[in-house]
Amino acid sequence: MKDKTEKNKTMTKVLLLMSIGFVIDVGQALIVYNAGKGAEAKALGSTYKWKLPAGHELMKTAGLVLVTSVLTGLLVSAAETMVLGGEPKTKELANV
Repeated sequence: MKDKTEKNKTMTKVLLLMSIGFVIDVGQALIVYNAGKGAEAKALGSTYKWKLPAGHELMKTAGLVLVTSVLTGLLVSAAETMVLGGEPKTKELANV
């Protein structure tokens, strides 16, 4: 029973890290996207109003952010294991 509880805690921690990373990365991606579009508009002598990327571009951005969030969660978990000792969390996640 204790082993299952530890696995649940590990999964919860990784999901929390990935979720926080995803939200922060989405915000960062939107800022970078709009800064680039704004600079492009300014160079052309027009104005630009901040907005979300459209259709395919939004899906591509969300996909990249999701991948980096998952990797961040797994890397933080592995780094925590290296620093604090114990079994690697990625092995535990594979058994969940």
